[in-house]
Amino acid sequence: MKEADQEQGKAKKRSRKNAKREKASKEPDNEQGTVLSEPSAEAAPEPQSLAEAPATPEEQENEAGDDLQHVVESLIFASREPLSVERLVKILGKVGKKRIQDAIDQVNLDYEATGRPFRVVEVAGGFQMLTAPEFAPWLSRLIKVRGEERLSRSALETLAIVAYKQPITRAEIEAIRGVQTSQSLKVLLDRNLIKIAGRAEILGRPMLYATTREFLDHFGLRSVKDLPKRSELLAG
Repeated sequence: MKEADQEQGKAKKRSRKNAKREKASKEPDNEQGTVLSEPSAEAAPEPQSLAEAPATPEEQENEAGDDLQHVVESLIFASREPLSVERLVKILGKVGKKRIQDAIDQVNLDYEATGRPFRVVEVAGGFQMLTAPEFAPWLSRLIKVRGEERLSRSALETLAIVAYKQPITRAEIEAIRGVQTSQSLKVLLDRNLIKIAGRAEILGRPMLYATTREFLDHFGLRSVKDLPKRSELLAG
């Protein structure tokens, strides 16, 4: 009897071991690799986006948006020197020259329509915001120019000769004025109102003097062609 019971016990143990083996063979082996379910449609990777097409000329031209007029106005207002159309084109991107000029014209139309005391004026090859001439008497009360900052009569005469006769040598200036002009020329050079524009092709090759962009800016001129004519000076 004891031997029979022992045989039955061993048979039950073997049966339990076989059952465990069958169960283990059905379970996935995490170390050897788990069978993954197929990814759902939501988890599918998105296709690689195509490179963006380059902007068309029309899109580039609209880079400043519909507010181009105010953008141009703000740039001119903030600049310490006259801004040329070419410089504005470089700053704004692919905006055409005509659109910039139209924007400047519209700024001035708005100023006139609303009675503003300033205008966008073309000076020294660019555009600058200046007060209207009729307000000059009031501004002169505000701006107190110190005596040492003013040009002397001698310097102004020398500057006028250079402006109307440029390029011109010192000897030619002194022949017109009848006096020595070295000091006046030095003052004008220091103020950047005149510059050395080269040398004359004559004996000794003396230096030639001409006006600068600073001169045009200072006197509110677009070019030396805007200087008053002799007839206008005599009439005045």
